[in-house]
Amino acid sequence: MRKLAAGTIVVVVAGALVAFAQAEPGTRSALTPLAGQGDGLVEVSPTAADKDGLSFDVQGTVNIHGTTPSTDFTVLRRVDVNPDGVCTGAVWLTLPGNPVLTTSPGGAGALHFEIQRGAPFVDGTRFDVIWRVVGADGTILESDCLTVTVK
Repeated sequence: MRKLAAGTIVVVVAGALVAFAQAEPGTRSALTPLAGQGDGLVEVSPTAADKDGLSFDVQGTVNIHGTTPSTDFTVLRRVDVNPDGVCTGAVWLTLPGNPVLTTSPGGAGALHFEIQRGAPFVDGTRFDVIWRVVGADGTILESDCLTVTVK
């Protein structure tokens, strides 16, 4: 009976931790192919860090799999300052430092990034963003439109 009770407690605690560890709504999206093969996930996590006078700091990760092996990918974003859930920004921006995600011989890869900005991205500001991962082989993976709130 004690083993059953202890097992139940472990399952309940583990479930609570998984629920706590999930990203807040609007900060993750599947990456689906517009061209080529593969899929993945993009997750962004705005932080409360104010560094060097910059009011917006976001940590992010792009994970892809099922893509062409040993291929370079560029991660792009299109920002829309009208947070209505419809991404209408006009310009695709590269990540700071133009990092390259290179897939493994198995066709998978991941890239962690950080973006810092100042005004107009101040605490409480909301904006829409869409993510695109473009491969040297012509593959294009794209996210849904995400609405992010600056912390």
